Amino acid sequence: MPGARRQQWIPPVALGTGQVAHGASWILLAGLAARQPFALGLAALAWLHLVALGWLTLTALAVLVHVIPAFTDAPWRSGQIARASLLVYAAGVVALVAAFWDGATGALPWASAIVACALLGYLFPAGRTLVAAYTGPRVEAAIARALTITLSALLVTVGIGVALALALAGRAPLGILSSGAPIHAAFGLFGWLSILIMGVSARTVRPITGNGSRVRWAHIAAGTLAASGVIVIALGVLLSAPPITWLGTIALSAGAVIYCADLADVLRRATVTHRPPQAFLAAGAVWFLTGLALAIGMLAGQPWGPAAIYVLLTGWIGQLVNAHIHHIGVRLIATIARGDDDETQPSELLTAPLSWATFGLFQCAVAAGAVGLGKQTPPLLEAAALLGFAGWLTLVANIAVAANRARRPQPPLDSRATISLLG
Repeated sequence: MPGARRQQWIPPVALGTGQVAHGASWILLAGLAARQPFALGLAALAWLHLVALGWLTLTALAVLVHVIPAFTDAPWRSGQIARASLLVYAAGVVALVAAFWDGATGALPWASAIVACALLGYLFPAGRTLVAAYTGPRVEAAIARALTITLSALLVTVGIGVALALALAGRAPLGILSSGAPIHAAFGLFGWLSILIMGVSARTVRPITGNGSRVRWAHIAAGTLAASGVIVIALGVLLSAPPITWLGTIALSAGAVIYCADLADVLRRATVTHRPPQAFLAAGAVWFLTGLALAIGMLAGQPWGPAAIYVLLTGWIGQLVNAHIHHIGVRLIATIARGDDDETQPSELLTAPLSWATFGLFQCAVAAGAVGLGKQTPPLLEAAALLGFAGWLTLVANIAVAANRARRPQPPLDSRATISLLG
């Protein structure tokens, strides 16, 4: 239809909203660090949910709009409903974060209900699409089943989250909090976000690096160990059986080591000369292992729980998201400006000094925040917030530069060929 608006392969509004949440998370972290006396309570949960739901999960769901049909060769069933639900989801996250920050526990149930209903609006068509792929080619069917399991972990996370919100509001037994909170965290951090990234990146690292894994079983073993570990950890928490929890943690850690070792091999053989996204991938892997080490220390009795969660969210998952923003995010910008057939590479649109400044600032922010939380030192947490916000500003500036370059008229093909021959 003439004049009809072209639908983008990734919803740009959802992806952009995720980045707004990213920037806001550093402001919220600064406010958290400045609270006197410093204590981790409902305000810390506001920051945690802004990062986990507003930045990371919203970004993941936006990217999955492209990943689900592209990886499974199954067209979306009711895809418009899934896209529309992302906006409702974002509104629910804002309400939930505001309720945590203000200590308005009475608002938590209805805010969490908005988030849950919006996610159901996304997950139902996503589930229908994935189930339709089960009868397709073997590889695509296997990917569809793996994505179904990962999205099921998100559903479990949300269900437990609603129960916890009811408990905090006094509408459910408070006993839910003792076992529900750690299970909620395990499913959210690992069962949903970590395993999703481990699976999806098996495909997405190829355009970022120029090659893929040489060990076919690596990502299968890593994902299986991680998923099994999450389930065993949950079982150990429910049964109040530390040995079972340790067993799950060992399985999860083994999966992480396999994944990181395989990723290191892929990065070592990288042929793509655009290095910043690869640096983010490498940093994310290091932070993944660091976060797990802190979590293991917490199980051993050290007060490192908050630092572990911070590192896993902003270091491991956050840096993997940053890597993909520097590649797939810029590719989205190029196709919006130049059409779906455009093949402009991110290195042609991004500014290298800004990319490297973004990388350095974010790594310093993760390190400062980890030490600040580990040692309960608010000034270090404030420094982390400042560094993180500065890193976000350089990222936004780089994206703005890329968008401006993408909108510039392209030289004629003959001129571009001449330029290529000369340079």
